[in-house]
Amino acid sequence: MDIKNFFTMKISYFFRHPMVGFSIQRVFQTVNKEVSETLEIEELFLPSPNSGIPSILKNGFFARKKQGVLNHITGDAHYLLLFLSSKNTIITVHDIMYYFYLSGIKKKIWKLLFIYPLKRAKKVVFISEFAKQQVKKELDLPENRCCIIPNPVSSDYSMRIKKFNKQKPRVLHIGARADRKNLKRTILALEKVPCHLRIIGKLSKENIGLLVKCNIEYSNAFDLSNADIVKEYEKCDIVNFPSLFEGFGMPIIEGQAVGRPVITSNIAPMNQVAGEGAILVDPMNSDDIKSAYMKIITDDNLREEIIRKGLKNVKKYRVKNIANEYINLYQEIASK
Repeated sequence: MDIKNFFTMKISYFFRHPMVGFSIQRVFQTVNKEVSETLEIEELFLPSPNSGIPSILKNGFFARKKQGVLNHITGDAHYLLLFLSSKNTIITVHDIMYYFYLSGIKKKIWKLLFIYPLKRAKKVVFISEFAKQQVKKELDLPENRCCIIPNPVSSDYSMRIKKFNKQKPRVLHIGARADRKNLKRTILALEKVPCHLRIIGKLSKENIGLLVKCNIEYSNAFDLSNADIVKEYEKCDIVNFPSLFEGFGMPIIEGQAVGRPVITSNIAPMNQVAGEGAILVDPMNSDDIKSAYMKIITDDNLREEIIRKGLKNVKKYRVKNIANEYINLYQEIASK
């Protein structure tokens, strides 16, 4: 690529099919909006939401046909690196968590399609040091082809003053389908704590049964738009995110940006992302999670301090800063 033509070249962003999930799309479209003020961009969505070999081939040949001057794979379709030019393709790796739940031949195939292809990337961007170390345990990836650029928080998330409801705080829990979101221990921790638990994500029969058994007042919603998600943060009193396993942990900085006290796990990368702007808990211990709720509900000074430190922490995740990091990366690649 010619650095002289850098500001006229187009960045082709490849997204997974929307049916697979909107979280990566939501994160990157905030970056794209900012990048598009400097560079021309194109957003391309893979035609198949499935992960079988026929779908991989369909998506791969689609990407090969649509590839541009500089390609950016935004999420977990790592196998696209087998179809795109290695000279001008970068990828953002959010995590490889699914790999650790597999065994036998499935694990070997997944490694072939989603981990080994990373060697073909011009640059591999990790959203956290934790995500980087996950991959480097499985793959000998040269350090000079790796970098860390965290996820941004959208400008849609901004400080919204709300009087804290001490009598019945509204606890927002994002994510219900995966066990790693730790909803079960959240429910156990909230037993006998006067509150309303607002759960975003489809509930299992097991969790519904546990909510009833623990006599938790709750409500549930799923398939929400980004605007709806923002409103959920604004209406809540506490953001609950004691996850067991994440590549990053967007609800942490989204909650901080809106000005809500956050409870999250005292493990990487959540404790790194949160900085000093959250109460950190042992995610395996429901009593420890309960203690965090009670501290936030009863200690006004602590609650205000957590909110203040959260607002300070989230500044480094603002979208303009993250977009500039990507633009600098694109320019670095264009100059080589």
